Amino acid sequence: MDYTPGYVYELMEKGGPTDVREPYFKEAVSEMMRARKLCAIANAKMPDDESYVSDLEELFGRKLDDVRILTPFICDFGNRVKFGKKVFINHSAICRIASRYLPSFLYA
Repeated sequence: MDYTPGYVYELMEKGGPTDVREPYFKEAVSEMMRARKLCAIANAKMPDDESYVSDLEELFGRKLDDVRILTPFICDFGNRVKFGKKVFINHSAICRIASRYLPSFLYA
């Protein structure tokens, strides 16, 4: 069976089920690996090294001028996250959602 791009995320947003053995799940695995790599790069930097923000911007595919994320930080699906205004995420947060929106003033 042929699956359209994003099918795995549609299933996740509906609450599943998903099957890791199916070809459509490769898209999710690819994004999880990309996200974990970028998080690892950002987390390896010293806390006062602000260049980690560019790694997180690549993770989320947008500028983070109105978002503050303290490392260490873990996220499985950076391509699925959208932020509200003035979001703050404290250190040691784990974001394992496949939905799309983190509201304003989210405190982890």
